[in-house]
Amino acid sequence: MERKRRSLPKSMYSTFMRPKPMGTRFMCARPLLVAAAAALGVALAGGCHHETVDEYLAAGDAAMQKTELPQAEQNYQAAAKAAPNDPRVHVALGNLYVFEQKPTLAQVEFMRVLELQPNSVAAHSALGGLYESESQLGAAQEQYLAAVALKPTDPAYRIQLGSVLAKANKPGWAEIELRTAIGLQPKNAQAHLALANLLNASPNGKAEADAEYAEVRALDPHLLPAPPPTAVVPAAPAPGAAPPAEAAVTPPSAPGGTHKLKPISRKFKLTHDSAVYQAADSSTSVVGQVHHGHFVHVTGIQGSWLQITLRNGTVGFIPVSAAE
Repeated sequence: MERKRRSLPKSMYSTFMRPKPMGTRFMCARPLLVAAAAALGVALAGGCHHETVDEYLAAGDAAMQKTELPQAEQNYQAAAKAAPNDPRVHVALGNLYVFEQKPTLAQVEFMRVLELQPNSVAAHSALGGLYESESQLGAAQEQYLAAVALKPTDPAYRIQLGSVLAKANKPGWAEIELRTAIGLQPKNAQAHLALANLLNASPNGKAEADAEYAEVRALDPHLLPAPPPTAVVPAAPAPGAAPPAEAAVTPPSAPGGTHKLKPISRKFKLTHDSAVYQAADSSTSVVGQVHHGHFVHVTGIQGSWLQITLRNGTVGFIPVSAAE
């Protein structure tokens, strides 16, 4: 009597077994078939597939924290192969490519996220940031508008939209968005800073811009450098008077107080925009800017400051509060 063979999907054949011809080898192959069927039953009952994807993602995240980027990509790619329709794996790959300065690959991943999950506000925001970094202001505006439409009460997306509108020379619309963000969250230092920068570029907005900058310093002094000290010009001595004695000069304190720089090598995601200072002191020169949602490579920690390396190789400091 001929034995009927059960049909399994092609993927199951590749995963668990390869069909062998019937005949003399069937008896020796049967134990393998039984074991494979048992394994298949356990996998279906226990949800092993999804756990494997989660393990790959967790391994990739751990590698990212150690800045082991090739290992992170290998794990994320394995997760994408195991579950190509899971938006999480494409978000992870997109973030990795942003960190590696591969904007084209990052755009592909975030667009894939939107194909799978059209209402992903994070993907719209990420794509907007990528387009903005490449000066594609129209495309960035479109993505930020989509994010605002999905979450109209979140000030972060209105700040992004307002900032790109200002760059696109649309100050009226930009001001509306930024003032709306402040209305939604009056103590949002980023919104006040963006509005201050916009007003400062207007011929008649200097006074209001100064008021906004003062508000920023009150809410989050790390976002702005400290104002330079006012120079004091000594009065000229009276004719015939002895020259004044030289005042003792107190050497400046080391940046960051008495804390020493502790070297580390980690990747952190920024919680908000921040100026990058030359030293661990907000009164030093600003050497760059970092932006909310982006990753930074942290190379050291000194007190309440993180030493980071920018993409152009510049080394500077941001407050610990700016990164997760």
